[in-house]
Amino acid sequence: MFIPVEPAFLLAIDRQPELISEALKNNIMLVSPTTLLVALRTIANLWRYEHQSRNAQKIAERAGRLYDKMRLFVDDMSAIGQGLDKAQDNYRQAMKKLASGRGNLLVQAESFRELGVEVKREINPELVEQATAQDEEYRLAQGGNPPEDNDILSDPTATAMFGGGSRPR
Repeated sequence: MFIPVEPAFLLAIDRQPELISEALKNNIMLVSPTTLLVALRTIANLWRYEHQSRNAQKIAERAGRLYDKMRLFVDDMSAIGQGLDKAQDNYRQAMKKLASGRGNLLVQAESFRELGVEVKREINPELVEQATAQDEEYRLAQGGNPPEDNDILSDPTATAMFGGGSRPR
């Protein structure tokens, strides 16, 4: 409440000191010309702090939601990485079966071509060369047995692959 006459305001406070506390209990602020600007600036600062406080709460809420989304994204990326690792392991295992060790699939398939089976297109020569080298290394490591025409049919991998265990006669 604005009291425009400063001497009257001072006299009222002098005669009744509890006047200011009573006014504040009723949410009334007594101001005079000398205290008006200070009171207005105080109120403006309080409003600004309140506004900043609300913004800080909104920022904190948004930061929490952002963090949760980021955590989900990181979890997804980790799962993708694990999936890629598993796919890479499966690829290595498949390539190992295809081109490694004695009787590997590439050597077996190439031996069919060498036996006269007609093919429309040859398998990648680099892979066949690597597979043949792997097959030879394995054979030498196992005692140096020379390759036989019937190795394909005696190999358990080939037997499982072509279904059956008996040799044609």
